[in-house]
Amino acid sequence: MSEVFFLSVADMNADSGNKLQTLLECAGIAELTGVVAVKMHMGERNNRTYLKPQFVKPIVEAVKRHGGMPFVTDTTTIYKEKRFTAMDYYETAFAHGFLPSSLGCPVLIADGLKDDGVPVSEHVEIARDIYESDSMLVITHATGHCASTFGGAIKNVAMGCVTKKTKKYQHEVTRPVLNQDLCTGCNKCREVCKHDAISESHIIDPDKCIGCGACIAVCEYGALSTPPDMSCELQKRLAEVASIVIHALPYTNLLYLNFLIDITPFCDCAEFAPEYLCPDIGVLASRDIVALDRASIELIKNFEADPLVQVREAHRLGLGDWDYELIVI
Repeated sequence: MSEVFFLSVADMNADSGNKLQTLLECAGIAELTGVVAVKMHMGERNNRTYLKPQFVKPIVEAVKRHGGMPFVTDTTTIYKEKRFTAMDYYETAFAHGFLPSSLGCPVLIADGLKDDGVPVSEHVEIARDIYESDSMLVITHATGHCASTFGGAIKNVAMGCVTKKTKKYQHEVTRPVLNQDLCTGCNKCREVCKHDAISESHIIDPDKCIGCGACIAVCEYGALSTPPDMSCELQKRLAEVASIVIHALPYTNLLYLNFLIDITPFCDCAEFAPEYLCPDIGVLASRDIVALDRASIELIKNFEADPLVQVREAHRLGLGDWDYELIVI
């Protein structure tokens, strides 16, 4: 049985960060030595609910206090918005306040200027700066997700620590399904596709399609739809890649934090005004990614589909314990 440490949102707001430091100490932040990759999502441009720098700075300070050398990091996206290239992402991160001067550490896009990764399996490449670190602290803003139902630490590792090639591998299972009988040839899907993945005859090119779902959203006739069991299949793919990443890293010093605040049905890639799944809950920390995500899901509760598929699969793959003890700080 693994330990999951929990700090309520009331205590987060009440004691000027002292209990957060206690949470970090209990969870084992002192074991994060050497160069420490502080992996997080710094928010798509115009997103409102990403985890703000004021939550990250005291965590960075705690790493440094124990002798670690942290850098805040993430990887580029496969969809063509304001984090598609490293230069795009730096502009977005800085606009959101993730500045070295305010965080007290460097900010690095881990796959660099040219999608640089270390191949560790047929489909998985770990972003080089993450692979070449000595420890990793995974800070996750827990959310719902339109495709995977839940976005927690497993998704943060699987989708966030890898190159575009590996992101595309995971999104294979989200490619839209075309019903030619319902297609009117209006071309709205072709107009919205930024990857030129839809031909004049509206056939989807699997080598170009990234499974973003933009074409499904604009199709008024139901000719494009999500694949059957998409959430289940994507969750299994997330667990598979997370397992490969964690087992292939040349270090074992990992710590996971899930922030359960501003919990929306959508991930921090979404740019529109948020709605919320539930009130703010708090922050959880653990050395066990399976226990942490299971505890987070069971605290949030409000999901339309089963979000535990990825957790059960990660447990089956040996990433952690199914049972946990929730320890209140």
